[in-house]
Amino acid sequence: MAALSAREFEKSIAQWIQAGRIIVLHGDNVQVKRDLFRLVRKSLAIEPDDPFRLVQLDSDIIDSDPARLADELGAISMFGGSRLIRVSGTARQAEAVLQQAVVAPDGDWLLLVDTDDLESTRSDALKSDRILLIGCGAEKAGDFHSFVSSEFRQADVDLDDGVLELLIPLLGDERSAARGEVEKLAILVGGSGKVTLQDVKDVVADNSSVISDGIALAAVTGNLAALGVALDRLQTTGSDVTGALAATARLALNLYRGKANQWRGRADGVAQNLSATDLRSIALSLQTAVLQTRSDSRNGTLLAERALIALGLSARTRRR
Repeated sequence: MAALSAREFEKSIAQWIQAGRIIVLHGDNVQVKRDLFRLVRKSLAIEPDDPFRLVQLDSDIIDSDPARLADELGAISMFGGSRLIRVSGTARQAEAVLQQAVVAPDGDWLLLVDTDDLESTRSDALKSDRILLIGCGAEKAGDFHSFVSSEFRQADVDLDDGVLELLIPLLGDERSAARGEVEKLAILVGGSGKVTLQDVKDVVADNSSVISDGIALAAVTGNLAALGVALDRLQTTGSDVTGALAATARLALNLYRGKANQWRGRADGVAQNLSATDLRSIALSLQTAVLQTRSDSRNGTLLAERALIALGLSARTRRR
């Protein structure tokens, strides 16, 4: 077993994939986990909708079909190439998955296990040299700065002095938002290949909307530390927290629709511990809270913050 930080793993991802057959992403930073999964998938040249080389198993599948993982570990890719099996589950499920995987026969597969907490896991399976543990906790400011810089390098775009200093506070710590803004800026500058301060001012999304999305994600996943930081940052912008409450209601509704198969969605680990019934209840309660803030505008901010914190506490409890 080897243990790395997310940043260490990200720097030499192809090398580490060759070194380990089982990668465990543990911690509550959903954004980092989602990003590392994307990088692993791309390193293996697997498309996100490839049904033959990519398999995603969530908590419900692991509980309802215990033999499914063994079947997937023993399967052979129909068209060649390594298969990527991603399992998202609780600490209890992760422990059972690891015990099963370390004794599985060799094959052309890579297993990626996504779980919030490994502290309660005392399995001997963790001692296996097949396993690579990646800590995905809260990022430091320097880590996010390096991530944004790396995205610009990959896009082959140079930056004028002061661009990162202006851009990063607008993005908070939202990796998907950062990648989207980098892509937009790269398209804007085109042949010049250099981003200026004015480009950032013209293109980057409104700060409050980015923070609201971060609040929504933190509340639904029960990341109370990130929720508190994001609420403080929103207050400094002078924006209304009721907008963040509405964004959280929309996120819960979209997750419910995906869980209930009302439209085709891709597993991203955000709602892995929530059933369709849970998400429907959350969406309805948030919609009620939004209406309350509108009918009592004087106390709207207080009501919105209370609803978001209550959701965060509830989501954190469900993760345990």
